[in-house]
Amino acid sequence: MQRESRRPGVGWLFFSPSGRAGRQVFILSWLFWMMINAYTVTKLTLHQDDEEMLPLWSALFFAGFLLSVVSSVMLSIKRLHDMGLPGILAVIIFVPAVSLIMLFVLCIWPSARGANEYGPATDRPKTE
Repeated sequence: MQRESRRPGVGWLFFSPSGRAGRQVFILSWLFWMMINAYTVTKLTLHQDDEEMLPLWSALFFAGFLLSVVSSVMLSIKRLHDMGLPGILAVIIFVPAVSLIMLFVLCIWPSARGANEYGPATDRPKTE
């Protein structure tokens, strides 16, 4: 019996360290979180004098910010895996002096060709 090949879900992409993520998926995912955070900051700024809406937009901002931090770490781990490097190097994105350089490298470094120890193909979770 042949296994059905399914595309991985959004939950895997944003919140799992398993597998590999290519440059395009990595960049688009980061842009998605930047857009979410920019939207909530804009709404928070526009409603700073509105006592009824300020708590809502504040909560949405903090929730979006926390989700984006966790997701950015998971995306960085998968991107490092795709480059054939260990995911622990993702801690570099928390070092202020080199975080932008690390982000730039993750965006431009090509994927490792073929299967590696982190998965059979780019933009896929690791299969057992």
